Amino acid sequence: METQVQYQVGSYGIFGWKSGTEGQVLRAQNDQTISKSNFDPRKETKFIIHGFIDTPLSNWVKEMRKELLKHADWNIVAVDWAGGSLPLYTQATANTRLVGLELAYLVNHLQANFGLNPADVHMIGHSLGAHTAGYAGERIRGLGRITGLDPAEPYFQGMPSFVRLDPTDAKFVDVIHTDGKSIFLLGYGMRQPCGHVDFYPNNGKEQPGCDLTETPLPLTLIRDGIEEASRVLVACNHIRAIKLFTDSINSKCPYVAHHCDSYQHFLQGRCFSCHSSNVSECALMGLRANETLNNALENGELTPGGKYFITTGKDFPFCRRHYKVTVDLAKPPRAENWVQGFMRISLHSETGVIRNLDLTPSGYVKLQHGQSRSFVVTHSTDVGKVRKVEFYWEYDMDVLQPRSLCFFWCNDHLYVSNIQVEEMDVATRGKRATTDIMSKLCSPGNREYADIASRSSASFTDNCP
Repeated sequence: METQVQYQVGSYGIFGWKSGTEGQVLRAQNDQTISKSNFDPRKETKFIIHGFIDTPLSNWVKEMRKELLKHADWNIVAVDWAGGSLPLYTQATANTRLVGLELAYLVNHLQANFGLNPADVHMIGHSLGAHTAGYAGERIRGLGRITGLDPAEPYFQGMPSFVRLDPTDAKFVDVIHTDGKSIFLLGYGMRQPCGHVDFYPNNGKEQPGCDLTETPLPLTLIRDGIEEASRVLVACNHIRAIKLFTDSINSKCPYVAHHCDSYQHFLQGRCFSCHSSNVSECALMGLRANETLNNALENGELTPGGKYFITTGKDFPFCRRHYKVTVDLAKPPRAENWVQGFMRISLHSETGVIRNLDLTPSGYVKLQHGQSRSFVVTHSTDVGKVRKVEFYWEYDMDVLQPRSLCFFWCNDHLYVSNIQVEEMDVATRGKRATTDIMSKLCSPGNREYADIASRSSASFTDNCP
């Protein structure tokens, strides 16, 4: 590869790129390319760094650049190391160190000669580009932020921190993991935490919409072109991190993620509250991650290695509203100690309706009468405060579990005392996420509980005493 990395920089804000479509080339060895460009050291600077077998002309780079310029009047720099990102992968991996050195040289040169503050620099790298940003950060004193978009796994997973992206590479390092399966299962991204905060949308391994049996390739080819179709075919999960970050830039829907021990615990609603005294219990994934976590980082309340979980959709817009549904079960004398089955719920508010949210998408659940059970479900709609729910119950008999067989000698009804629905909301900049939008719903007529037969529904309203 060439030892000189070219940096394409565009005009900013409402002016677009200087020629309307083309950027400008910056060369650290030629100050005139910088002084005559639209680069302004007083503005924040965003570097976009592509990965393996990629170029700065890829559609995703153009789309991210456009969204960033739409968001704010920033310097946007697309790093061109296409000559070094070609196969073999082993050579491209080795080249990341050289590109990182070139990036560090450019930033340090801009600081020394043009007044750039490294704290105002944010590097956004995908795959090998994430580790490239890490190598650059090692040699830039006071680099503001690095965002790693599904950092590459091969030759980096399990390696010492100086070999890969790690929290010491910038003041704030946030990482989005979307393809964390083993490379032997064709997973290209790291699964181990490597930032101050690591986001795992949909558990960070398999992304919705990436199953080609659900999203046929020919439709993608017609809609998005050959380049996008090839990406979907080869690395759909791996590039989802790019799409999620790009969507987050100007999305009105907040990507609220929750600090949790596991994705299973997250889905069970064990990590839904953001009222904890620890301000790092929730965070916004994507561009705004620093808004909710910088204070925690500065106050020493953010421990690197924490995992944040979130559920997203299968297509644009990917952001989803999260609802925690808690079902409080009664235990009248005629109730079985436990039942198992499937549940759906419809949410009604003054502004809209969300119908048939599946509380048991992975199969039946076992429920203990007299206890509570929580579920986290998502939808693209924000309905606000819930006034009424329609709750559907269906008992399941499993022939492999004889005790679950229910004919004439057992009761397959579910007895529900009340249902609580919480929606995670996000306040203005600098404030934490809260769960203030909560509704408690009871059986009409203030009955002690609702008796729901299998394959039937019951209504609950916010008329609780």
